[in-house]
Amino acid sequence: MPSDPSEGVFFVLRLPKGWQLCTCRHDEYGPLGLPDFWVEALGSFLNLWLRHFEEREHEQAEKRHAAIERALGLIVAGYDAFPRGEVKKGPGRGRFVVHHGGDLQPAMKISRREIEDAFGIRGCASWEQDKKLAAQRDSARRLRGLLQIKDTWENKDAVR
Repeated sequence: MPSDPSEGVFFVLRLPKGWQLCTCRHDEYGPLGLPDFWVEALGSFLNLWLRHFEEREHEQAEKRHAAIERALGLIVAGYDAFPRGEVKKGPGRGRFVVHHGGDLQPAMKISRREIEDAFGIRGCASWEQDKKLAAQRDSARRLRGLLQIKDTWENKDAVR
């Protein structure tokens, strides 16, 4: 069932079992920006990874947990590590613009259509790439190292 249209923000996060769309609709949660929503999503995100380490690498889980704790300030500040975007009202009645960093990849299995559906804007949206929303190499590298993620996702054409 389609939902009413809403502005908002989103991340495409790499979890232990794959990529997941994480959305914050302004009509449900208020006008959180990307940094604030990152802080809201971060606890659940890290808990999934910590549980993964406990189940898969039990003997290393404590070390990983300690490393994440030491890096927590950088992780919180690194909201720019993953693909993300903003959905805003566009020109014209009922139109929306999805501002994004250009980092979505087919291997993520998250489509533009899925993002549009999450905000109730399918068929009413245009997409505009914004280099300011591109995943940042340093933040992405930091998370890849801490969480042992092999995937890379930063748009190589994006200006850093």
